[in-house]
Amino acid sequence: MSEQKYTLSTRQFPLVDKKAKPPKFNFPGATLRIGPSDLTGDTIATIAVFVSLNDKTGNVVQVYCIPVDEHPIEAIDSGLDTAVCGNCPLKPSNDNVCYVRKFHGPARVYDTFKRGRYPLFADLSKADQRKVWAMLGSKPLRLGAWGDPAADSFTSEFLASPGSQIPNVLSYSHQWRKNPQLKPFTMASVDSPQEYIEAKELGWRTYRHTFDDTAFENEIVCPHSSHGTQCVDCGLCSGTNSGSDKDIVTKTI
Repeated sequence: MSEQKYTLSTRQFPLVDKKAKPPKFNFPGATLRIGPSDLTGDTIATIAVFVSLNDKTGNVVQVYCIPVDEHPIEAIDSGLDTAVCGNCPLKPSNDNVCYVRKFHGPARVYDTFKRGRYPLFADLSKADQRKVWAMLGSKPLRLGAWGDPAADSFTSEFLASPGSQIPNVLSYSHQWRKNPQLKPFTMASVDSPQEYIEAKELGWRTYRHTFDDTAFENEIVCPHSSHGTQCVDCGLCSGTNSGSDKDIVTKTI
């Protein structure tokens, strides 16, 4: 009789708790910082909103930079939006083709902020601070839901650091020429073939808007446009840290 090759033994079968959720926090988001804009010096608030219904991004944490002294619509009219958008060519005072609808997300976030529903992280108890970190670390995070990550570079860099334990940070910047420190986790937003070449020469991965049907060899069409894939499941737009060397091109604007 041959030696038995296969045996059964008692074994523990651990199962992942798919229903596990972060600790309950009694606010829809938190203000991570209030301070001067790195772009203009005007006072801005950096706010993390924990739940998103955005069809393109999916349910990621959305981080907004907003001027604290004016409603977003008023800030656009007065030029104070420069504190968070810098010289972005897509903003209303320039080409006015920005994909962010200011009367939707930014307006709601501003109103909620003014009602005190996004408490300042530094003012929270240690227990509530841990809850905020649990929320931030529970899913991918998108910098620049409104506002450029360069408007609050310190917070952007901290959220993207390994110590934050956030699973993935998605980020785009039109301020890439002056902010190389964002390169590891941010896509250079470029709006022409010339800008694409310039950004590539500086070592950036890029997210390019185009109005025609041409693409560079290293570009792939945004997976949301080509396959309906949401950002929460894609994760490519996270700078040089993404593990991909491909650049993204889109005609969605």
